[in-house]
Amino acid sequence: MELPSLDPDLRERLLAPPDGLVEVVLDTDVTNEIDDQFAIVWALLRPDRLTVRALLAAPYSHATHLVQNPALVTDLERQKIDELVRNYGDVMVLDAKDGVARAAQECRVIADLCRSDVPIVDGCTAFLSDEQTPVASDAVENLIALAHEDREGPLYVLAIGAATNVASAVLTDPTIRERISVAWTSAYPSFWPQPNRSFNLVQDLPASRVLLESGVPFVYLPGYYVGEQLRVSLPELRDHVRGKGAVGDYLYEMSESSPFLGTERGRTKVVWDLVNVAWVLDPTWLSTGLVPTPRLGRDLRWEDAGPGRHLMREAWGVDRDAVYQDLFRVLAERA
Repeated sequence: MELPSLDPDLRERLLAPPDGLVEVVLDTDVTNEIDDQFAIVWALLRPDRLTVRALLAAPYSHATHLVQNPALVTDLERQKIDELVRNYGDVMVLDAKDGVARAAQECRVIADLCRSDVPIVDGCTAFLSDEQTPVASDAVENLIALAHEDREGPLYVLAIGAATNVASAVLTDPTIRERISVAWTSAYPSFWPQPNRSFNLVQDLPASRVLLESGVPFVYLPGYYVGEQLRVSLPELRDHVRGKGAVGDYLYEMSESSPFLGTERGRTKVVWDLVNVAWVLDPTWLSTGLVPTPRLGRDLRWEDAGPGRHLMREAWGVDRDAVYQDLFRVLAERA
């Protein structure tokens, strides 16, 4: 993939911390975990800060990289998978098309609970076959059209799943790189020496590489060990989410039934995707800086791309308490 370089000054403007009322698109694999639901609700309940232009259903699949490919699973992950299968039954097998359908339906449920008329758009029903060939979908067309609308500042694309829709849009129309800023959560910090086995990254490796290689303005929010700080317990959700209107009850009941949370004392769950919404709501909640964009090696390790590499913004910390205090506040006010 060889695309013209963006002007460095334009890149830095598009990567600057958001300010004021901003327009966002959420590209979500909701129903893969319970974190997307929290992120979507939080974004929809902050119209004072965010104008959510669309929810794009992103593809995801199960029982592919986690179950069928042991090369991408650590011993600890394998132990967790075995425990879940033993305690909660077989892992549901889904392909990308199933994932998009489930995500779109869940977006409709959440939008209804939040009394929002936000457009919900079906995404790509297959992952990229390589780093040059986009996959067509309504979500790709929608994102391109939104990117070209007149606005002050960029359209912020919050990518909280595999990057298939976003990468396909960039490959279809590279000029949108001058008009968007993509915030994606996945994997490990760019200095991490071990292979990256993050779900969002390995679901669609060609799409992940497009984000890194295309030069699209890119805010990288590592799942480890930034998003991972956004842990919450069921008792905390019981106190601050349950009873906070229909949407609060929905989030709590979903969490209570999640095999990843449960009622065991001291157990917590990471609500990963809140980190993307935190970035556009209040960038002071995150510690970030501009760094050279790494390459992703075939062994899934980060590689130094050498001098002259385009910059990305990377986070290395998040104010966990500020994030949850704001989320709990808006749920209470909405109730």
